Amino acid sequence: MTDYRTVGFINLFITAVSVLVPLIGAVVAGTFIRRRGRNARLAMIGCLVTAPGPLVFVLGSAFGLDTVFSGLEPLMAMTLLSAITVPFHLIGLALIVAGALTAPAQPAPQFYAAPLH
Repeated sequence: MTDYRTVGFINLFITAVSVLVPLIGAVVAGTFIRRRGRNARLAMIGCLVTAPGPLVFVLGSAFGLDTVFSGLEPLMAMTLLSAITVPFHLIGLALIVAGALTAPAQPAPQFYAAPLH
């Protein structure tokens, strides 16, 4: 027999991890903005775009399944809810990959005056 409380805790743990990992990635990318510039900024924005996806799924399944999806079967409603979260993941992944694969900006050349003797 299935213990629904255990399943609920496992689902909560998976959701928390899937929200916290992109947020941690955004913090790590933010620490590299000075060294990596635009690339780290793209990666940080990608992580921040990816983070709301699981929240939309959890909140949609908690509050929206009964009202919005009342005319659909439960499996179809969950599939539609998953499809709503896909743009968050795809856009976030595209930004992270763009930040990782683009060439870093070359620092501006610094000219130093020769000391006078």
